Amino acid sequence: MSPFQRDDYVLRQTRAIAAMIARMTGLRLEGEIEKARTELEDAYTLLLGPQAGLIRRVDVSTAIRLVGSSERLSVYAQLLEEEGAQETDEARGASLRARAAELRNRLEQKEPQ
Repeated sequence: MSPFQRDDYVLRQTRAIAAMIARMTGLRLEGEIEKARTELEDAYTLLLGPQAGLIRRVDVSTAIRLVGSSERLSVYAQLLEEEGAQETDEARGASLRARAAELRNRLEQKEPQ
C-alpha cells in the first residue's frame, strides 16, 4: 500500500468512526445503552482489528506502540472517552477517561509545537 493509499484509508476509517461516535452518543443520550455499546464495540473492531481486546488491556505505552499512527491514537482516545461516558461503574468510567487523557497528553508531547 502506497503512503497515499494508506493516508486515504486512515482518513476514511477516521470519518467512519466519527460517524459511529456521533450515533453512539445519540443512542446513549436517548437511553439506548445496549445499542450504543454495540456500536462502540464495532468501532473498536474497525479501528483496532483483531488486536482490539489486547490493546484495550495493555498499558498506554504498549497501546501507543501497537496502534501506531497519531490519527488512529486520537480516535482511540475518543472511543475511550465514549466508553467512559457509557460506563455505569463510576470508577471504571473515570479510569477510561483518565486513559484517554493520558493518550492525548502523550500525543501532544510527540507533536511539534
